Amino acid sequence: MTVAVFIMYGVALVAGVAGAWLLLRLRTATSEGAVYGYRIAGTMLAAFALVLAIFATAQWSWNQTP
Repeated sequence: MTVAVFIMYGVALVAGVAGAWLLLRLRTATSEGAVYGYRIAGTMLAAFALVLAIFATAQWSWNQTP
């Protein structure tokens, strides 16, 4: 596994944790704007983490020798 794949997995992990934290903050949101902001930002970070993890897995599999 190359350094680039480790970095991609690390960024995906950080983005996933941040997205989950923002989505969990929906329980304590006090205003309608806060709910909207947490929902948008949390969903976008979770999607970014998922896509980045998929690309990291693909890049890792391309580097494997058969």
